[in-house]
Amino acid sequence: MRAAIILAAGRSSRFGRRDKLFAPLAGIPLLLHAIRAARAAPAGRVIVVAGRPGRVRALIRRDGITRVDVVAARRGAPLSVSLRAGMAALTPIERDAFIFLGDMPGVDPRIAAMLARRLAPKTVAARPRHRGVPGHPVLIRNVRTAVAPRGDAGFRLPPGRVAWIEGRRRCVLDVDSAGDLARLRRLRLAR
Repeated sequence: MRAAIILAAGRSSRFGRRDKLFAPLAGIPLLLHAIRAARAAPAGRVIVVAGRPGRVRALIRRDGITRVDVVAARRGAPLSVSLRAGMAALTPIERDAFIFLGDMPGVDPRIAAMLARRLAPKTVAARPRHRGVPGHPVLIRNVRTAVAPRGDAGFRLPPGRVAWIEGRRRCVLDVDSAGDLARLRRLRLAR
């Protein structure tokens, strides 16, 4: 069985005073775009690793979303800490996991299903890329046995054991600054 983990515990330090995950894009908070894409994935449930869990739970309730669990992580903790918090929330039958980023609102909801179809017996992960740039989400097989992340980096995926698919530009576009959000608005990447 699979789960989808959304990493949403960053500080948003490059965005300014506001928490970027709650900034609107097409009238919807950025994080909600990511949650909707993760819910479209072939996964039993979605886990959001949040630095502001109460605010995320309120957002989910307001939108009437189900099948989403919120896990607290220290706000601004390194990426590896958030990944481990998400992994710790997995049940024993949830072996594979999609890793989504909360600041990537343009992810095509169909891409997770394409990744699931691409994961082969000898691969450890499936991942989109756009013009050679690795993107998200990433589907990791046997996530508990993957090479543990450290510091502000994700999983180390062995070369040659990743199944790649060519994705659209949106699989590599994240929002780090207010300028990034303005560019996304101009590109009309919101669903």
